[in-house]
Amino acid sequence: MGGGAREIDSIEIPLVHVKQHLSWDCGISAVMMILSEKDRLYMKENLEEVSRQEGFDKSTWTIDLAYLLRKFGIRHLYVTVTIGVNPGYSEEDFYQRVLKKDAQRISDRFSTADLNNVKVEKRTVDQDEILDHLSSGNPVIVLVNANLLYCDTCTCHTKKLNFDQLLKADFHCAFFSCLMQVLGCCNSSFAYQGHYVVLCGFNKTERKILYRNPSVINKVCTIPYDSFEIARKSFGTDEDVLFVFLNS
Repeated sequence: MGGGAREIDSIEIPLVHVKQHLSWDCGISAVMMILSEKDRLYMKENLEEVSRQEGFDKSTWTIDLAYLLRKFGIRHLYVTVTIGVNPGYSEEDFYQRVLKKDAQRISDRFSTADLNNVKVEKRTVDQDEILDHLSSGNPVIVLVNANLLYCDTCTCHTKKLNFDQLLKADFHCAFFSCLMQVLGCCNSSFAYQGHYVVLCGFNKTERKILYRNPSVINKVCTIPYDSFEIARKSFGTDEDVLFVFLNS
């Protein structure tokens, strides 16, 4: 994917922010940030029908997002360390709710991915590959552990809630970022809480990743390189990365 990240100091890819409205649609919201205005409106107005057609019924996996990108004709590459469903997830509270329902469906989607022009590679992705992709003006959808994700432009990024500081903070980001950290996005009792974000740039000098988080109102959040690596490589993520190609 080239060495573009070494040639520029920073970039911010303009995206239309889409906030999730349900407990399970962060991945769909992430995809909607990638879509054209026409397709984004279609998804918004037909979410229930698309969910039925795609078969994910209120629980989306990264392979489902890859199929959605293909549905709208968006070139992509899905990279993961696990093809199918990791059997080790049966012990994770987050996955116990959906494994029985989704395991066969997910296995089938992986096995027919190539036939459906859904591009999947089994391997790890290093940080430089992500930065190089972003440097070309193309966003990246990443699965992270929400319990390890934070925005360091929000005053509560240390996870120590100080109400006075919160009142003075950028409300659009700080309140919802803090709330997500307290609730673990949906349930803080889970050691792992899967959540999708859209990477939209970086600042090489500050060593920060720029991302849009469907859990917050319109805001570009930032997180240090090292902290983001921990969140995206946490057990449960399969190190899932969706490279999106909007520009040639």
